[in-house]
Amino acid sequence: MAKLVRMSLGEVLLKENFVGEDDLQKAQRHQKQHGGSLADILIRLGFVTEEQLVIGLAKQLGIPHVKLSNYKIDPEVMETLPAELIRREKIVPLAKSGNSLTVATADPLNVLLIDSLRARTGYNIQTIVATPSEIEQVISNYFSARAEQNISTLIQQSTDEDTLTVVEGDESVNLDELLQEAEQAPIIRMVNMILSRGIRERASDIHLEPFEQKMQVRYRVDGILYSAINLPKRVQNAVVSRIKILSEMDIAERRLPQDGRFRVKVYNRDIDFRVSTIPTRFGEKVALRVLDKAQLMGLTIDRLGLEGDVLKKYQKAINQPYGMIILTGPTSSGKSTSLHAAIKALNTPDRNILTIEDPVEYEQEGINQVQVHEEIGLTFARALRAFLRQDPDIIMLGEMRDLETTDIGIKAALTGHLLFTTLHTNDAVGATTRLLNMGIEPFLIAGSLIFVGAQRLMRRVCRECAESYQPSADLIKEFSIEKEPEDVVFYRAKGCNICNNTGYRGRMAVMEALEVDDDIKDLLIKRASEIEIKKVALEKGMVTLRENTLAKVIKGESTLEEMGRVVGVSSSYA
Repeated sequence: MAKLVRMSLGEVLLKENFVGEDDLQKAQRHQKQHGGSLADILIRLGFVTEEQLVIGLAKQLGIPHVKLSNYKIDPEVMETLPAELIRREKIVPLAKSGNSLTVATADPLNVLLIDSLRARTGYNIQTIVATPSEIEQVISNYFSARAEQNISTLIQQSTDEDTLTVVEGDESVNLDELLQEAEQAPIIRMVNMILSRGIRERASDIHLEPFEQKMQVRYRVDGILYSAINLPKRVQNAVVSRIKILSEMDIAERRLPQDGRFRVKVYNRDIDFRVSTIPTRFGEKVALRVLDKAQLMGLTIDRLGLEGDVLKKYQKAINQPYGMIILTGPTSSGKSTSLHAAIKALNTPDRNILTIEDPVEYEQEGINQVQVHEEIGLTFARALRAFLRQDPDIIMLGEMRDLETTDIGIKAALTGHLLFTTLHTNDAVGATTRLLNMGIEPFLIAGSLIFVGAQRLMRRVCRECAESYQPSADLIKEFSIEKEPEDVVFYRAKGCNICNNTGYRGRMAVMEALEVDDDIKDLLIKRASEIEIKKVALEKGMVTLRENTLAKVIKGESTLEEMGRVVGVSSSYA
């Protein structure tokens, strides 16, 4: 009987079209020269994704692959193996059946590990494959959640051991006492728990808010704030001081606002925290902005969530040789993320790209990024002037805040540079009026502006718990839905463990895209009103913000309730 020959990993990846033959050969040559596993080399060189590699390994070995986010981890099964071993070997015990233990691993070829687990547990070890990042995240989530269950113990510990005195009014501050309180082990663990939970729940902001009888911790997840923890009043000053120490702030100064930042390493990635404190009636309020740099690594312009026609217009605009591209919208509407995704697409060795930001939220290799420091005179305008002497091809200006900065930026766009920037207006056409109101001449706006996008972020309905339903006729009418209701499957948010009982998980961009063509330029030169410009833009195919959000609802990606939250139900967006 002929012996069955197993395909190599490279052959499997090639067969599945996960990797090209040229890239596979490059990786194999790299392996011969430098050693290491082919799987690690393929990922490091960016030739395959973690998920593609896992699928390839599973097909090669004839074993299942699994998405761990779909599993509910059983504490009893997890306790089969010591926590130290789980963390060190990056394995997740998933199920016990009879004399078999099923574990998820990213390295199913590690025979020594499997033999060691068999000897330690007495079980036959069955392996399934999962991505390394998923395994690490599940392990961290599990043990972080276990640690959170002990928060009441931490608070109790701080009752007897930690006598924390609240300083009020003009009472003197004892710096040594504050430092001692902030460095006590229960306080450190409490702050670590607050931060790790925020990271785990994908929070963009963490708020620590002092009230008369407690300190409240709230997380902003997918744009919505929700209460998570109430800390006793007695630990308030110590917790705030601990965060101030991390952020290199003056812990003795409680009467003035302060700003700082610090970085932590978690899930094998760096996460920055931008910290702001303000004095309130019952103590200092702390707001932490969570800046996860890994978010941009896998973010490409086609993964922002934009509708097809809007995406084409945006891609067409960013590939112009010069001109000004403006994204508008309120704070935290994803403008910077969309601009960075565009810059990432344009980041090639033959382009000199410079950015001036406040602050630098996403760090990109190969791009020269400058952070505003107004206290020393490094303003947007001053940096922009310097940029023009640095032989730039592409410039990103974090925000057009004043006439001077706007004037320099527009002149840069008129002299052969591609300029990306942001404004705060409600819709795309409103950006042109805003520029006029700032004092910019109409012919300069018409000569430089090539694209305006008015953006919002819309929450995605959770796929695990979304339920279909038929809206009432009144609701259909209120949202001006023209399609026949029976032709559309509508979903509503329900809530489950996966989405933290919110009914939503993740966000996508929706954008109203205004292409500034010759007809729009003529209207700008004539100082036409917003209504006139918008009428012509709609005639030429501009899809409004409202219509873009409705398209997401009709596709089943979000809900009517979320559409109402983003753009309202009035006709002002139509």
